[in-house]
Amino acid sequence: MAKGTLILGVGNLLLSDEGVGVHVARRLQAGPLPEEVEVLDGGTGGFELMDVVRGKERLVVVDCLAAPEPPGTIVRATPDELELDWPSVSSAHQTGLRELFQGIRRNCPEMEVVVIGIVPEKAGVPGLGLSETIAQRLSRLESLVLETAIG
Repeated sequence: MAKGTLILGVGNLLLSDEGVGVHVARRLQAGPLPEEVEVLDGGTGGFELMDVVRGKERLVVVDCLAAPEPPGTIVRATPDELELDWPSVSSAHQTGLRELFQGIRRNCPEMEVVVIGIVPEKAGVPGLGLSETIAQRLSRLESLVLETAIG
């Protein structure tokens, strides 16, 4: 029987705002969490994370998301809703996520999967830190991730 929720922060720390999911995961790992919630830094992983997510009731993926909204806008969606944008996927970790979501759909159809992303200001720009716009929204992003994880 599936148990608990996994918060999976993904992204590339070497590309500024594209690392936002990893930044959020690391911040959440440092704080108190409900017993049923686990947090993982998934980095740029994709389908190879299938063994980690298997057996969970809920998966909350945190990432940056290209969207027509202004930078810093937080977007909550299901993988099915995001699938419309996959033809324009430009990063390797997003391609890996597509494969992970397809694997979940095939192997764990009962799992609830939610993606919470933020529109980046600096996408694909080399840099170890987040843009000021994204850094200012981190607390709100974390709160929404935790609210979603707890249900």
